[in-house]
Amino acid sequence: MCNDNSKTPSALRHWLAMAAVTVLAACGSPSGSSSPAPTAEPPAAPAETTPQAAAPAAEPATASPAGVQESAPPEAGEGGEQLKLASAAPAASETKWRFQEGQDFKVLTAAQGTTGAPGKIEVAEVFWYGCPHCYQFDPVISDWAAKLPGDVSFVRLPVTWNPTNQIHARMFYTAVALGKIDVLHSEIFREIHVNKKTLTSEDEIQDFFGKFGVSASDFQKTFRSFAVEGQLARAKDLTERYQIRSVPQIIVNGKYSTDAPGIKSHEYMLEVVTELIERERRK
Repeated sequence: MCNDNSKTPSALRHWLAMAAVTVLAACGSPSGSSSPAPTAEPPAAPAETTPQAAAPAAEPATASPAGVQESAPPEAGEGGEQLKLASAAPAASETKWRFQEGQDFKVLTAAQGTTGAPGKIEVAEVFWYGCPHCYQFDPVISDWAAKLPGDVSFVRLPVTWNPTNQIHARMFYTAVALGKIDVLHSEIFREIHVNKKTLTSEDEIQDFFGKFGVSASDFQKTFRSFAVEGQLARAKDLTERYQIRSVPQIIVNGKYSTDAPGIKSHEYMLEVVTELIERERRK
């Protein structure tokens, strides 16, 4: 019995093994051939590649999201964010400015350089001592300039159209060279417009400087010195490059001029200049 039982399962196992081989052969060959025809018969290749393709398809399904998160989405996200920032930045800087080019200020054809400290926004007042409007403007702009922030440099530029302008410009740069400009600047205006002194001769200017402690020797050494001559040449060059046609006038950073028809008053001019300073600051 035991022997019979041992033989029967063995035969059964042999039959099952043969059946499995037949079934496997049938899965590998859709034509039903039991021979290894996947490479021999054309239909076999699709049958083998279809199951093989299914497995890789499942792998990218899990790997792809990881790849998308690590590379593509960050790039798309970063790129998209950059595009948003690029488009948003102009919107932030495109302030609705109050003053308009051509009406309230003029843009010079090219930046013409400055005379102030590098790295600062320069505000240059172009003036002439003999101009009554400049005389009236002087206390206004002096108070305004005293309150300017640290990133703004305020300078004065005497106009040099003709001999009278030029000797007044020489007087200005002589006072600067002697370290007396803070004392003498407003006093020169008063001497011309209140005391009715023209200050158009060297002797007259020397006598005037003598009232404020400048010796004749110091004056004579300075009035026609190399330093003063260099400043005059620079002023003449900038007068031409800034296209100065009237005074008082203000040049902002060598780029903007207040020579415009919309300027209504000295206070209005300074409001325009304040906005132009802010425009330069935001660049």
